[in-house]
Amino acid sequence: MKSLKAKVEKHPERNVPRRIYDIDSKASKEKPENVAESVLKRIAPELKIKPDLSQLNFEQVKESILGKHVLYQQQYQGKPISGAWIRIDIDNDGKVYNILNDLVPEPVLKKTEKLETKKAAGADSPPHQLTADEAKAIALDAAKPSESNLDDILDSELVYFPHDGIPTLAWKFIIKAKKPIAEWKIYIDALTGAILDKVDLLKYIDGRGRVFDPNPVAALNDTTLEDNSKIPDAAYLEVTLKDLKNTGMLEGPFVTTSTTPNRVKRADFTFLFKREDRAFKEVMVYYHIDRVQRYIQELGFNNVLNKPIEVHIDGRNDDNSHYSPATKSLTFGTGGVDDAEDAEIILHEYGHAILDNQVPGFGPDGEARAMGEAFGDYLAASFFADKKPANLRPTVGNWDAVFYSGAEPPCLRRLDSNKKYPKDMTGEEHNDGEIWSACLWEIRAALGRTIADRLIIAHHFLLTPKAKFEEAADALITADKNLNDGRNEKIIRDVFTRRGILPNLKRKNKRAGVPFD
Repeated sequence: MKSLKAKVEKHPERNVPRRIYDIDSKASKEKPENVAESVLKRIAPELKIKPDLSQLNFEQVKESILGKHVLYQQQYQGKPISGAWIRIDIDNDGKVYNILNDLVPEPVLKKTEKLETKKAAGADSPPHQLTADEAKAIALDAAKPSESNLDDILDSELVYFPHDGIPTLAWKFIIKAKKPIAEWKIYIDALTGAILDKVDLLKYIDGRGRVFDPNPVAALNDTTLEDNSKIPDAAYLEVTLKDLKNTGMLEGPFVTTSTTPNRVKRADFTFLFKREDRAFKEVMVYYHIDRVQRYIQELGFNNVLNKPIEVHIDGRNDDNSHYSPATKSLTFGTGGVDDAEDAEIILHEYGHAILDNQVPGFGPDGEARAMGEAFGDYLAASFFADKKPANLRPTVGNWDAVFYSGAEPPCLRRLDSNKKYPKDMTGEEHNDGEIWSACLWEIRAALGRTIADRLIIAHHFLLTPKAKFEEAADALITADKNLNDGRNEKIIRDVFTRRGILPNLKRKNKRAGVPFD
């Protein structure tokens, strides 16, 4: 650069120096801030900032073994620009050796001026700037699903926030929320009230845990196990618990055990329990829900329940578990084998939460309710199929079922029934769901796991809360046309036609499952 003999790395977007290093400078006994100010005035033209440095606010001098580090923040219209800093590094002899620049150059600030003029253009009066109280109400709402109130707002400030690269007048809030615990930095457009950015401030840490994957019956291929059996070490798997919040408890971006009373806390984030320990169930729900949510995102769905779900690991004393559409939470039972010890039961219940998130209020009754049960079974069976022996793959809940099932292998339900629609409908959602889950299982066998899972989750967006089997079959075909140019329509249609859900076009629209009178 012209003003200094140094090496330069350019800012990738702003065409100004981002880093200036290997600087040839002279030693100085001046105060660090005086040295920094002198060099800033020399390089101001190349940084494209005002040469009098009137928009820079001196913050501090930090000391380290490397020398002194002088920090400035940029301001516009008397307000700080978030993220707009410059740091001048000076060695112990007073030589400037490194400069890191994140200032906003004047040409970009001109865009801010134009943007504000544009917002005011055509208005009868200047646009209303949100008051602090108005902005606080928006920020508290943005902190959901965590509970928060005015006392939880730790800091508020009117700033300029670089939105799409252009500094925009905004309210900045730091909120420490609760239930579930969260800390947010939120920027709100001071003129429109739009959320410009929401940053999670809590630090995430990977922990270690011990789980069944998915359960001891499958892991050991042993259907003789009982609830009171001694479970050998070979049934357990040590795993990484990803992105735990820095609270020592089992809570992260997609699941929290916050509704579980007296939950476990480990400062070292090591949760190596066995089933005799109550906390083992906490590890199970955290690991398996977190893992399946990450898989769903890998399929391309970044807006399907992409937030923490609250889980109570033993909130019922019967052999049942449930998802609550009212509280958007999961509760597991402890009758027989504790439900949270079987990952397939965990995923089945999470399946209800997924459907409710995609189609609010899905499945209040009838065929939609049956499809809800079927999807929960399918999600669990499909996700764990590759980890199970062949004879267990079309079944779910093998560990949970050892308490009550006389079938071989023991299972909650199967996905390979011969049931047809409508002759095998009974009006009981779990029984009727076996018709739908059998269709999904056939589609998976024909198309493969990834294509089938993606189609099945995608078609939910096309359903109504009270959808019928035939409507859902048509929605799957529509989803395939959208995602795969209809390449799988024949396979999908054939499955639903053979099951009686779609009419047989070759047989004058008769249904395969209509009983003969």
